[in-house]
Amino acid sequence: MAAKKDKDKKGARRKEIVNAAFELMLEKGYEDTGIQDILSKIDATKGCIYYYFKSKKDVAVAVIEEVIKPHYQSVWGDFYKSDDPLKALCRTIDGIYENGAARLSKTGCPLGNLIIEISAKDAVLANHTNEVITIWRSFLETGLRKAKDMGIIPGNSDIQSISNFIIASFEGCIMMSKSNQSKETLKGCFGSLKKYISSLRMG
Repeated sequence: MAAKKDKDKKGARRKEIVNAAFELMLEKGYEDTGIQDILSKIDATKGCIYYYFKSKKDVAVAVIEEVIKPHYQSVWGDFYKSDDPLKALCRTIDGIYENGAARLSKTGCPLGNLIIEISAKDAVLANHTNEVITIWRSFLETGLRKAKDMGIIPGNSDIQSISNFIIASFEGCIMMSKSNQSKETLKGCFGSLKKYISSLRMG
């Protein structure tokens, strides 16, 4: 029992480190977030972090794998199960706006921020962010393929290109809203993206 409590305590401390790093990287960026920033946020010693992680890069990998990736799987992973994947996709975008517009327009997208900052500088971190994009794209492709099989969108639709365009547009919407610090910019851009998605529908 004592061993289990100790393990749970260690797991909670590690999670605290990862969550703190996520918040700081979202606020300041990866490069400007230091180990000392994380220590100060959780009131810990340097040895605490190095007990769990070898470096700041290892912390960033954990942020991607344990915070960002599960979020994308949770948000985008089920829309294709709907009887109308296009409507479900638009509802997903609506939900993201309703639940996160204020934060997204202030801080930007955690995944997009990391890609812009580190994709050309660090191959290890870039591989991890690209894996999230690949998973995200696979969800979109699955939903669009289902829509094609159901006759909702044309049979000659280029599923991969449409999925890439949706991802690029989604991230671009958030980037523009962050630039303007405006939820209204995000709302308008998301509205245009939803019109594009609806335009894929036959008839």
